[in-house]
Formats: sequence, C-alpha cells, structure tokens
Amino acid sequence: MRGVRDQVRERWAAMGMAGRMWWAGAASLATAAVLVLAATSLTDAASPPAIGTAAGSSPSTATGGGADAGNTGSMPGMSGTTTPGGMPGTSTTAAVCPNVQGTTTMSDGMVMAPVPSGPPTAAQQAAANQLVAETTAAVAKYASLSAATAAGYVPATNPTGYEVHYADWAIVKSGDVLDPNHPSSLVYANTVKGPVLLGAMYLGAGPCQPGPDIGGPLTQWHAHDNLCLSATHQVVGKSNAAGICTTGVHNTSTYFMLHVWVAPSLAATHQFQPDLTRAELAPIIRTGQS
Repeated sequence: MRGVRDQVRERWAAMGMAGRMWWAGAASLATAAVLVLAATSLTDAASPPAIGTAAGSSPSTATGGGADAGNTGSMPGMSGTTTPGGMPGTSTTAAVCPNVQGTTTMSDGMVMAPVPSGPPTAAQQAAANQLVAETTAAVAKYASLSAATAAGYVPATNPTGYEVHYADWAIVKSGDVLDPNHPSSLVYANTVKGPVLLGAMYLGAGPCQPGPDIGGPLTQWHAHDNLCLSATHQVVGKSNAAGICTTGVHNTSTYFMLHVWVAPSLAATHQFQPDLTRAELAPIIRTGQS
C-alpha cells in the first residue's frame, strides 16, 4: 500500500495552480495563525493535572465506539459515526474560515469541517488504519518529552496543564500535511510519573484549509473559533461571544487540525476524537500508564 504521505501529495497536486498560488499567498499568515493548538477545553487545560479525578465519561460519538470496529476490520475504536449537524447547541455558521463551506460549529467553539456522510468505505477505513499505524511507529521516539524538546517542539498550550500540546513551528510553516515522520504537534499528559505521550496532531497546509479526509467520516478535521493567543505563540484563554479576549489576541486565522492518539487506552476507544476531557485522561494522569 502506498504511504499516506504519497496519497496526500497526489490530492494536493490536484488542486491546480490557482489553488496552490492562493495558499502560497496565505503563507505569510503562518506565524500568527499556527497558534491554535488547543484541542482540549482551554478552561480545563489551564488547570493542574486531575490526579484525583475519577474517569467516567463515555467515548465520543464523533469517533464511534469499539463495538462496531470489528465489522469492517478496523482498528479498535474506529467506527464510522460522525458528529451530526443540527445537534443541540450547534450551528452551521462559523466565526472563522468562511471560505470552508459546510462546517458545523459546536457550542464550545469547535468548528468541524465537513466529511462524507455514512460509514467509511473499505478504502477509507484502510487509510485511517494506516495513518494510525504509521503515526504510532514514527512518534515512538518521542515517548520522552526531552526527546521532543531536543527535536524542536515547544509548548503551545499551558505547560502545567493536564494536557499539553508541543508544536514544531518549522514543520507547521513548511505546509507539510499528514507526514507521520514530521507531525506538526505532539500531545502529552502531565501525570504522577511525569509527561506521558498521548498522540500527535496534524495541521492543514495553511490557514483555514482542512487537510484531506483520507478516512472519510473517520478523519474529521476541526478548528476553534474562540482561542486567545499570547505573543509567544501559546493559547492563553477564550474570547467572549463578541470575539474579545481579556488576555492575548483573538485568533481568527486558524488552522484546521486532526489528532491521532497513540496511547493504547485512547487509541482503543477515542481514536481521532478532537477533544479529551479531564475525566477521560484521569486514569493516565493518576497512574502514569497510557
């Protein structure tokens, strides 16, 4: 099977010269726009690790439960149910990226890119499985946070929070998409035994440009319309309904992102889920075991 990276390059090549020139012009926005690397609740992420919190939440319906996973030969936790539009507290109008048609904005400010309806095809399921397998193998060398920081990854969210994103801005600016050997961001949990690698996060090639949904409804990209950013590229809070930040600057030139969870407990039940709660991470934080 061809590698995920080769498949992605073919898809981007199909954009045509006009599309590529447009995004080349948008590259000047990259330094400010990449500051959207908080796929977890900002209020929770700013809090200390939840060592004493009991886990009790169920897997997100955005990625499906493990019960259906075996029907298509999928990896555990990867079924084809997507987050539907029209859910209570959602709307189809986003405060960011109006160029992306068909997005759904959740009540927490998460902007979901459109994906094909219905269950994934066999090819989409295989591509999603391959992305997970290649990512898991490629980021194993970053099991130690010190290895990631030595390679150039720096905090993009509160480094003392229970879940922390570390970004490599050079990779982000390169516009490389879905390269398991060079993920835009790595995600760690602060646990009783120190930082534990949870997964990788990929960004689209440019601001307001979702990456390819190689897994169909499984690999739904998302952005955030309410993040406040500091001058040092860190998420420092959320804007109010009017888009005003009490700290930092409201980021309206956001990147779309996709998480691949490599921690076994998350990969089994929460694969591609865009947001992990404190309760869902509590067992890892409490034990230091992923």
